Amino acid sequence: MSRSAVTLKPAGDETGQLRRGGLLPVFAAAALAVCAILVWRLADVLLLAFGAVLVAILLDALARPLATRAKLPRAVALTASAGGLLLVACGSLWLFGQQIAIQIGALANLLPSAWRAISAELAALGLDDGWLVGADRLRDGEAFLIGTATDLLRRSASGMAALVIVLFAGVYLAFHPQTYLGGALRLLPGRVRPRAAQVLAAVAEALRRWMLGQLASMLLVGVSVALGLWGAGTPSPLALGLLAGLAQFIPVVGPMAAVAPGLIVAASAGPQTLAWTAVTYVVASQAEANVVAPLLLRQMVDLPMAVTLFAVLTMGVLLGPLGVLFATPLAVVASVLVRRVYIEGLLGEACTATVTEVLP
Repeated sequence: MSRSAVTLKPAGDETGQLRRGGLLPVFAAAALAVCAILVWRLADVLLLAFGAVLVAILLDALARPLATRAKLPRAVALTASAGGLLLVACGSLWLFGQQIAIQIGALANLLPSAWRAISAELAALGLDDGWLVGADRLRDGEAFLIGTATDLLRRSASGMAALVIVLFAGVYLAFHPQTYLGGALRLLPGRVRPRAAQVLAAVAEALRRWMLGQLASMLLVGVSVALGLWGAGTPSPLALGLLAGLAQFIPVVGPMAAVAPGLIVAASAGPQTLAWTAVTYVVASQAEANVVAPLLLRQMVDLPMAVTLFAVLTMGVLLGPLGVLFATPLAVVASVLVRRVYIEGLLGEACTATVTEVLP
């Protein structure tokens, strides 16, 4: 055998070929799989972190007018906005808390008896028992209340702890945004950091606009429903109005779910009260759909209703109740990312409409 027949390759070349040819894609796929598993397992924690971001954005949205018009330092404006929210919450509890608590207790007592009355009416009309499937718990008022109270007690401790963590984390994020945003941007390569900062700014602006519009919608619907039910003579109007206002946070699904308790309670008070209660809910829903949404929400953020509905359904299936709760703001974030990262960044096309534009 001649010397020319034997060729030796440097060890570095073999290592480089293995790294480029086989090991690097395997490591990349494994890293992606691990990240996906972590995201799935920590979905609730990530959603709570997103809730803290929403709290920070709300405080920033309330502090901006104070900082610009009153020429206050940002820290002072944030402190004033947080203190104002705390005063409003404490004042509302002081003025209406006892009455709302009494009405919520009365509502919990009225629902089973009202359902029994409706069941008797349906039975008198000769309707089949299949119409009442899924409502067996409501027939037994004591069992319904005990089961509901047990479930609430079981969930209350973890829920309150999560709420406190979200609120405090949101305050920290609002007062020191550059610390957290800067840390997140440092995880990215230097060449993409300016573009990533622009995208994050667009996301924050869209969420701020959506938050302000959503709060206005919740306030208007809650007040109008409470006043309408009070005028109609429906029992527990404050509790039902509070429920209707909070339900506006979840579009389509939330308002539909909030109507059922009001109609059940109104049915126990007579057909006239039921009719006026139904009219109140219809007028409030139409006003929200034709006045509040066009004038507030659509000018705040460009998010089609069909996209919102499917976002609620998808997040509910994938992530459960927390997913439903944060489905709409997550859809807002996804809309901004698709426009800024995919359409403008990857495709290189200019969007004909941005999230801050007003729909014609």
